[in-house]
Amino acid sequence: MAKRKFYQKKRFLFPFAIALAFIILSVFGAFHSSLYKTTTNAYVDEYLIKIYPKINSKIMELNIENNSDVKKGEILAELDGSEYTQKIKELEEKFNYLQNELNAADKKITEINSISNKNKGKIEQAKLNLENANYDYVRYKNEYKDGTVTKKDLNNAIENLKIAQEQYQNAQDELRTTNRNLQETMIQKNSQADEARQILEDLEKIKFELSNATLIAPKNGKIINMNVKIGDIANSENALFTILPEECYVIANFKKQPDLNFKKGQKAMVKIYSAGFAKLNGEVVEILEEKSNYIPIKIKLSDNVQKYNIKTGAKAYARVKVK
Repeated sequence: MAKRKFYQKKRFLFPFAIALAFIILSVFGAFHSSLYKTTTNAYVDEYLIKIYPKINSKIMELNIENNSDVKKGEILAELDGSEYTQKIKELEEKFNYLQNELNAADKKITEINSISNKNKGKIEQAKLNLENANYDYVRYKNEYKDGTVTKKDLNNAIENLKIAQEQYQNAQDELRTTNRNLQETMIQKNSQADEARQILEDLEKIKFELSNATLIAPKNGKIINMNVKIGDIANSENALFTILPEECYVIANFKKQPDLNFKKGQKAMVKIYSAGFAKLNGEVVEILEEKSNYIPIKIKLSDNVQKYNIKTGAKAYARVKVK
């Protein structure tokens, strides 16, 4: 009888224990879910940096070797930029010549304007002389008819009128010539100024091309996959080496939910599939612009990422502690 009661009690406790465990797990899951947000929709942002030369030229200097550490801004290599240096020299010489020509043109324009102002003064004076000579001629002509002046006086008035007309015409011709010289000088100056501006644009472009002969580290990291040496011809289609950065970022996309509250500095854990699912710690550094039904965030990994097989675009799992 006692044995039967024991089995009845056992049949009652077993389902109760299962139900209690289910409740505990549900509560724990709900609590955990409120603390953490997870997603499998994540990937590694730009990571490995392959260094391609932007010009095809001979490698003159190499300041690195495989597995050497580099800092952002450090000069990694120098390519032969003599072709661009020569072009810069030629253009600068031509620009300086044009600059001298433009200065000479400005000086000439100042002189021509001064002559033009004098010519305008001559015209005003010649016009006044012509008006006076014409007045005297008319007066002497009438007085000669009245017999109050001699034929000689009239002839002198006629001669003075011719001289005044000639002087007025000469003054006008001089002003036209001066204006024509001014116009020609201005046209030449504008043409030279346009050429000088074009040279400055070409200089800027060539100096930029020359800057491409200097290869600079874009990030802190380690040199790997180096397969070139001094004297090789760098080709813009082939990477010279790769930088394995110290820093690695993961973009994680979370489905929009009413209780999502991402902030900078929140702790995160990431598993990168290609890195053997190792748990990598990190923190949220940026909340990116929302896309359709997702909120993308940027996570910076704090662990030593260089010892893992990480590639740009590798899929990942991300968990962020939101509370």
